[in-house]
Amino acid sequence: MSKLIKKAGLLSFLFVRVNIKLISLSCIVVAILLLPTVAYAQNKTDKKETMTGKEKSSPVRVIYKGSVIDDENKPLAGVNITVKGQKNVGTTTNSNGEFQITLPEETHIFIFTFIGMKTQEVRVASNKKITVRMESDAEMLEETVITGIYTRKAESFTGSVATYKAEDLKSIGNQNILQSLSALDPSFIISDNNLMGSNPNATMDISINGKTSITGLSDTYGSNPDQPLFILDGFETTLQRISDLSMDRVESITLLKDAASTAIYGSKAANGVVVVETKKPEAGKLRFTYNGNYQVAWADLSDYNLMNSREKLEFEKLSGFYGALDEQGEILRNDQRNLYYSRLKNVLGGLDSYWMNEPLQTAFTHDHSLNAEGGDSAFRYGLTFRYKNTEGVMKGSNRNNIDGTVNLSYRIDKFNFSNQTNLNYTDISNNVVPFQEFSQANPFYAKKNANGDVYKVLESYYVNASEHFAYNPLWDFKQKSFNTGDQLSFNNNFIIEYRPIDKIRINGKFSFTTERDKNSIFISPFAIKFIGVETLKRGSFEQTHDNNTRYDGSLNISYGDAIGRHTYNFVGGGQLTESKSTSSIYSAIGYITDQFSNPNFSLGYPDGGKPGSTITKARSANFYLNANYAYDMRYLVDFNIRNDGSSVFGVNNPFYTTWSFGLAWNIHNEKFFKESDVVNSLRLRYSLGNPGNQNINAKIASSVYTYYTAYQNMFGLAAIVSQWGNKNLKWQRTLTHNAGISAELFNSRLQLTADYTRLNSDPLLLNVDQPASTGSSSVPMNIGATKTNSISVSASYEIIKQKDWYWTANIGFLNTKTTYYNIGDILEKLNEEGRANQTLLRYYDHASSSAIWTVRSLGIDPMTGNEVFVKKDGSYTYNWDSSDEVICGDTNPDIDGNIGSTVRYKGFSMTVNFRYRWGGQAALTTLLNKVENITKDAIRYNQDKRALHDRWQKPGDIAKFKRIDDTSITNMSSRFIADDNTFECKSISLGYEDTTSDWIRKFGLSSVTFRIYMNDIFRISTIKQERGIDYPFQRAISASLGLRF
Repeated sequence: MSKLIKKAGLLSFLFVRVNIKLISLSCIVVAILLLPTVAYAQNKTDKKETMTGKEKSSPVRVIYKGSVIDDENKPLAGVNITVKGQKNVGTTTNSNGEFQITLPEETHIFIFTFIGMKTQEVRVASNKKITVRMESDAEMLEETVITGIYTRKAESFTGSVATYKAEDLKSIGNQNILQSLSALDPSFIISDNNLMGSNPNATMDISINGKTSITGLSDTYGSNPDQPLFILDGFETTLQRISDLSMDRVESITLLKDAASTAIYGSKAANGVVVVETKKPEAGKLRFTYNGNYQVAWADLSDYNLMNSREKLEFEKLSGFYGALDEQGEILRNDQRNLYYSRLKNVLGGLDSYWMNEPLQTAFTHDHSLNAEGGDSAFRYGLTFRYKNTEGVMKGSNRNNIDGTVNLSYRIDKFNFSNQTNLNYTDISNNVVPFQEFSQANPFYAKKNANGDVYKVLESYYVNASEHFAYNPLWDFKQKSFNTGDQLSFNNNFIIEYRPIDKIRINGKFSFTTERDKNSIFISPFAIKFIGVETLKRGSFEQTHDNNTRYDGSLNISYGDAIGRHTYNFVGGGQLTESKSTSSIYSAIGYITDQFSNPNFSLGYPDGGKPGSTITKARSANFYLNANYAYDMRYLVDFNIRNDGSSVFGVNNPFYTTWSFGLAWNIHNEKFFKESDVVNSLRLRYSLGNPGNQNINAKIASSVYTYYTAYQNMFGLAAIVSQWGNKNLKWQRTLTHNAGISAELFNSRLQLTADYTRLNSDPLLLNVDQPASTGSSSVPMNIGATKTNSISVSASYEIIKQKDWYWTANIGFLNTKTTYYNIGDILEKLNEEGRANQTLLRYYDHASSSAIWTVRSLGIDPMTGNEVFVKKDGSYTYNWDSSDEVICGDTNPDIDGNIGSTVRYKGFSMTVNFRYRWGGQAALTTLLNKVENITKDAIRYNQDKRALHDRWQKPGDIAKFKRIDDTSITNMSSRFIADDNTFECKSISLGYEDTTSDWIRKFGLSSVTFRIYMNDIFRISTIKQERGIDYPFQRAISASLGLRF
């Protein structure tokens, strides 16, 4: 590993060194070539000044010259320059940001204006050339849209977008930009992972404006089919790369939500696009910036409601675990009575083991980044080094990130060159023992013996004449098993821009990415899972190696101009990508000790096992055109067309054309729309398009054969079919409609945005069952479709807007619903399996994809204590029948949204943000499995406190649950479906920023920022349900420190 890092570091160093040498040489050559021209121009100017000095009969007119740059020291073309006090006198900067204007010789005041920049007034004398540096206007920046391919003024853009600045994201949290984004935008949803909780190595489940795939069948695609496309600084990237990105290096995030905004990405954009822009180096003398983020986190166990030792022992007695009871409630069998009282003696002596704290820890996270930047208007550089150590709240789980970035940019004449090199190393470790092993451990067992040693078997006992054992979860936890991995990646992005004339830009991009992943899992031979296994097969080791390489090249040309009331922009280009992945895996078994995990110490492969490897290649090519037209900034039209080709799909359908158009009407620019303090801005928009989805396995359309080495034939090695392909497989397409309205009222203090989106995804991709005699149990086919309707609304209001005081509040919500159609009975086998296993998802035409299917229940019969069910025909029965199932709820809420508020006073600020869900239902699996449905074998585990209460005991009792000694199977019914309404505090933060005080100057600082956070500090829900089954959720307190030197 160290050799790989050294090689990658040497490569990065050589790359930077070669680039600097080339750039230095280019500067020298250009200076030599331009020297005679500059001398001639200066001589000519001197002569002209001498001549004009003699003309005293008329006012002297001279040429005022200068240049305009932005806050990154890039030249600004198209800056409007007027002379204060003089009408119709002015000019604009050229493509190099330069200007000149002839005026009477005196001191003038020039006014500089540009979209996204603060207007500046500069006093100019005639005897010197000036350079004006324009500052970004935070409010104006919100009026531009960055798509990753082009940037467009928001007023002329017809798509549905939302942009969030770095300070917005940092006000929510300091650990993950995507978590912050989900708290700000209601349409950006991160689904709770109820199994893995807050595991730092778990992958997020993300969607924008709802999901369009068939729920529960993500294995068909080989990846999350609802995941949006991620763009980082103009290049495609992965969810994990964005998730690991340092929040302090992010400039902005833009969400592209509809066809008009996403169609430029064609077949990859049906699920929306997330565009992330990082901070670019600033020119000037060498500057250093340090950013530190710190977090203390602990497990959130508030949703666990487990019994203590006294309650658990009482529950076992009443449930019949110790056999029948007499009229006085005494256990009849002597052996069982003795067992009960021996346990009771320990309990009365104070034994009440709290097992859930054993695998947990107070988790500390620290993140440090150091950035150095500088340069001039021609050459700029930036270097960033970052180290982040993330501890999980479970012992043995952590994630370490080390990355370095080198940014170089160079401008000469009409060319701009930029290069970004990234080297990233990630080291992960996962807990080996799931959290539920501890949450279900009985509290009347001692964790250790009298000597303080952990023992394997807590207790042995008999059930129905069969011996059973209660094992100690600490035993496995103390063994030397491990689950670790690491990743090393290198990425280089190169961009060249050429401006032949002011109105034309030619951009070329090339990206190269290579990464290596390794994951290892070792299970100690002393682990509980190997009890009963022969000695020579105990212990296991498994290791996987993945190597991925990707090339991405693109070229586009943009042209924009304004003639009178007509404004138009064109962008056309193409992109070629190629990726190759190699994967290998092997396993070994048979370890005598866990002191060594190397396969050399194993006894061989698993029975019938051998090493395996796969190679996957994918290529794609696309060509696109975007056209935008605006008439008088009142009537706007956008059009996109893109042709994609990919090796992922069948050879008979490798290409697919996506298109979109958007319309918008800026009503506030109409002549009949009089200026008003009530309505300041009003826009209507509509878009239609058909972006596609490529989130599928690269081999899904191909037939795959495996060498069969057990036998040979006259032709050599035999091969068997492991997967049938489909050469006619088509692209997954989504016809997208979007209608929206945006308004600003009351001097732009109230801002409203509302969108209605309809997504028709047809066809989808499914694996359809076929006879196993064909060699494979399924084949991929284009079957099924979904319809998704969503409504999203966002509103913000500036309650106070003064020089020192600022107070704003915002609220937003999303309503979405997805239904199936064109499925028929293709998935009936899955429905049958669902009924047999009592899962809640079904696949029927015109049904909601998130509907809960189960049998209706009237509750517990007061006379008999048995559950009463409702048949499809409305009649009642005591017999549960899966054929009587109907829709009894929907896991998708009616409203999913956020509420937030920010208050600022001078350099101080406070932000609060809440998330809420209303109108959805949930299956109460805790009640089903830890209150009822507790078999005689499951009684040995700890249970929910509610298992002791509200149980039916005698005729006439009105109770929620069956009698306590009823250990028969409880089937899922509507009795275990409840409304799931939640309200949670995502973030409370307090911050301070100072750029002017004298004390920071004494320490050589130009700015100081500090902020403290409380994240996920409370959660209120209408149901009591265990969350974080294998890994708990967490609460956290964080702090951030920023120092700029």
